[in-house]
Amino acid sequence: MGDIPRPQDNWNEYRWEQEIRRDERRISCYYRELPACLDLPGEEDMIFSSLLSQPDLVPIGGNADSLRVWHSESEEEDDDEFDAGAPARTGSEIIDQLDRLAVEWNVLSVTRLRADFELPGLGISCAYGKLLARTADFINLDDKDDRALKLSLGKRALSDLNELTGELERLGREQRSIKVQALLHVEMLSHVRERLLDQLQRIREQR
Repeated sequence: MGDIPRPQDNWNEYRWEQEIRRDERRISCYYRELPACLDLPGEEDMIFSSLLSQPDLVPIGGNADSLRVWHSESEEEDDDEFDAGAPARTGSEIIDQLDRLAVEWNVLSVTRLRADFELPGLGISCAYGKLLARTADFINLDDKDDRALKLSLGKRALSDLNELTGELERLGREQRSIKVQALLHVEMLSHVRERLLDQLQRIREQR
């Protein structure tokens, strides 16, 4: 017996990008509901009920079970995301560079940011984390497994990178004492952007 076809098997990169955007909304909704339900009996059932009340957030399958599968798969992906024993993939140096930049920003934000900019500084740290996760998904997905998904992940990584660059530029303008360091991050991220674009072009040229 062959494998059961998935609806996603015929998705193109644009359909995948729509689903990734919807996945981001699911994550946002989950963590928005979590504080109000934390440690209450039936905590996850309450959160999933809230998700189910918003049809545009329900994964294909359309019920609480499909949401639980989505949640458990997300946790498994987080656990396996950085496998030190796995062979390096083409472009893995991009992840290493982002990791170094994220560490440097965290040190800078702790030591140099004014108290009134702690929250925007934390937002940039989170943006680095999101970009790292997205880029790792893009790099680590085998080109032959799902080309359309890989292309959409790469485009979303570029979008995340652009948002991060904008936040760094804004904070550099608002706290001029870190402007040089913020612009250095922007410059380094421009090199990351070029590497991501090269990877996307390489995948598009494959037949």
